[in-house]
Amino acid sequence: MLTSSPGSTVWNIELRRPPELPFVPQNGKSDSNIRVCIIGAGISGLYLGMLLDELDLKNVSYDILESNERTGGRVYTYKFGPGKMEYYDVGAMRFPRIPPLARTFDLFMRCGAQLIPYNYGGEQCPNLFNTIGLAPGNEMATGHDPFKFSVSEGGLVPDMTVMEGPDGILKRAFDPFISGLADNFTEGFDELMKWDHLTTRDYLNRKMGLDFYSIWYLETVSSASGLYDQSLSEAVLDAMDFDYPTTTGAKVEWYSVKGGTSEVVKNMEKRLSRKPALGHRVVSLSYEPASDPDYPMLVQVDGETQPRSYSAVFNTASLPCLRRMNVGEGILSPGQKAAVQSIHYDASTKIAIRFKSAWWRKYCNIQGGQATTDLPIRVCVYPSASSTSSATEGEEEDTPTVLLCSYTWGQDAQQLASLVNSKSESARRELKQLLTHNLTLLHQEYLDAASGLPYGYARMLHIILDEYDSFHGYDWYSDPACSGAFAYFGPGQFKNFYPELVKPAANGHLFLVGEACSAHHAWISGSLDSAYRALLQLLYKLKYQGRLGPDVLERLQTVWGTLDEIPPEVLEWQAFLAMVRETSPVTGGG
Repeated sequence: MLTSSPGSTVWNIELRRPPELPFVPQNGKSDSNIRVCIIGAGISGLYLGMLLDELDLKNVSYDILESNERTGGRVYTYKFGPGKMEYYDVGAMRFPRIPPLARTFDLFMRCGAQLIPYNYGGEQCPNLFNTIGLAPGNEMATGHDPFKFSVSEGGLVPDMTVMEGPDGILKRAFDPFISGLADNFTEGFDELMKWDHLTTRDYLNRKMGLDFYSIWYLETVSSASGLYDQSLSEAVLDAMDFDYPTTTGAKVEWYSVKGGTSEVVKNMEKRLSRKPALGHRVVSLSYEPASDPDYPMLVQVDGETQPRSYSAVFNTASLPCLRRMNVGEGILSPGQKAAVQSIHYDASTKIAIRFKSAWWRKYCNIQGGQATTDLPIRVCVYPSASSTSSATEGEEEDTPTVLLCSYTWGQDAQQLASLVNSKSESARRELKQLLTHNLTLLHQEYLDAASGLPYGYARMLHIILDEYDSFHGYDWYSDPACSGAFAYFGPGQFKNFYPELVKPAANGHLFLVGEACSAHHAWISGSLDSAYRALLQLLYKLKYQGRLGPDVLERLQTVWGTLDEIPPEVLEWQAFLAMVRETSPVTGGG
């Protein structure tokens, strides 16, 4: 189970639990069946279905309504062909075994997912910035400024900044927060929230005293164009996930799912007693307790003549998708409305190429890891799976293999997406030319083992084009079922919007679910934690109404663990107050 999570400190208060006496409202029937609607069959929606099936409550049924023609949401594996290396994860793809991701690994275990080591650090990976490429083994460029960013080398960045380097500067900037979070999450996150109103760029300038070009240099080499304009909190938490502090100082182990992360989704779907209804897009939600207090949530599906009625609704669709629904009065609180309208989602574009063989291994001896560059492709991720294959090395090298040649975020992703999304032949031709050109620039400095000389541009381009088969690209912002890659909060949004997103809506009949509604954005674990939190809120409310016994909650937590993101007494009070508001003379949303 999750041992600690950033959001816990939002609730850094001591509360007594609500009154223990069960309270049955006057309107409605305490013995009526409970109909639950789950909007979205992404990882959150499927997980909710698994939890409800585990509880096996005879008076509870559920529907999963999915607008898309597939399940999984932002967990999506694209397969070029039937080969074992002919796929790439368009969505979630790599997972560090750290405490905040414990629920993810628990899910993998329950689904029987076959995990394979993910070589995050890699071997022999190149870098290219400022038109200067560095390939391991080629010592042509040396010194503290091989990419010539510094003023003394004709660049724009102060020499002292380049001499210390991005790793050293960001360690000074972020480590006090990360150490505080590691030592005591409650106190550490309280300290981080004091700076949540600042962007990363603001903090590096005001607190660290860095000038414009120093900050540009850090963002270029260590992040993505435009991400430093988002909240400092996101940057710190992101840095902590990718460089999680361990008590022993040992390296964190990383894993991926054999065959792609969609294998987990397939297994989850097989386990459900109620299969998701695909192609069922929800267009409106309304809350009408006066018409039927037992089923006050009305869910209108596109193309259906009458709305469906439910006791409770879990919205796992992304907040941009929820925003497009016609959400009636009395459902969302003012704070929730503001959050749905304003939460910042980042862009992410991935482009993969299927090659006839793993040429980067044959000619460059690259295994795992990633290359970083200021070229448009920005990050090139080399597959780790081949290094754990049962095939011989020669067979691996001659097997069709997929290279994630471009993984971008922020403005970099938006710019490449303009080519990815175009259907014209000229745009596809331009994209292929861009990808192969950038890959050639990245790898041209590697030494030919036979001659001892660099391959050079012309020869490396010939190798890449000769090995080229086809490409596939994906832009998450253009996917109408997502309209964004993942939540990446802007300044002040964590402190102000997160508490709103995790509160029950519609007097405890609507629950907002998904990684954006958690303390762990952009990770599967955030989606799972939010689903678990929302179900706990519903169960607490049903318990206070006398419709469920306390054994149900005990059973759930015994089998599926506890949630530390929000203290249980806070969840209980949220449920209790939602029930009280529902039975008071004046009711409202939130």
